[in-house]
Amino acid sequence: MSIITVTTIIVVTTAITKISATLGVGGTLILICALVSKELTSSTEEQKPALAQRLRALSSSLNFLIIPLLFIFALIVTTKVIEILSGH
Repeated sequence: MSIITVTTIIVVTTAITKISATLGVGGTLILICALVSKELTSSTEEQKPALAQRLRALSSSLNFLIIPLLFIFALIVTTKVIEILSGH
């Protein structure tokens, strides 16, 4: 392998690592915001009926965002635990 090839591999690996870390943090923040929004919209006891119906619809539609993000979060946590246990 030439020095150019090794340097290219190192640069690409570093860039991918930084991008994946940024996406992991972004995904986690989106998940937290979605969970907070779902909790806030689920309290419709003292609202007008029309507003309560809209809030229930919004609360149930947030599941389409939360469920995939929970899987991604679990994958991130699993990857980090394996990384720590392997000693890297």
